[in-house]
Amino acid sequence: IATHIDPLADDGFSFDLPLSRADIADFLGLTIETVSRQITKLRKAGVIAVENNRKFIIPDLGRLEAHCG
Repeated sequence: IATHIDPLADDGFSFDLPLSRADIADFLGLTIETVSRQITKLRKAGVIAVENNRKFIIPDLGRLEAHCG
């Protein structure tokens, strides 16, 4: 997984995920719909941004940690 610091955020970063949602679902034993719903929830909450279904942007790592408990 390639990662780098997002220059637009003080503590954010982005990475390219080489897995499709189907691959993630298979790996975790979930359905594609469940994976897609969870990604959508995180995106709508402003915790992540997704570009091209492969590039994930975490603008604020603290916010992600707080959201996940």
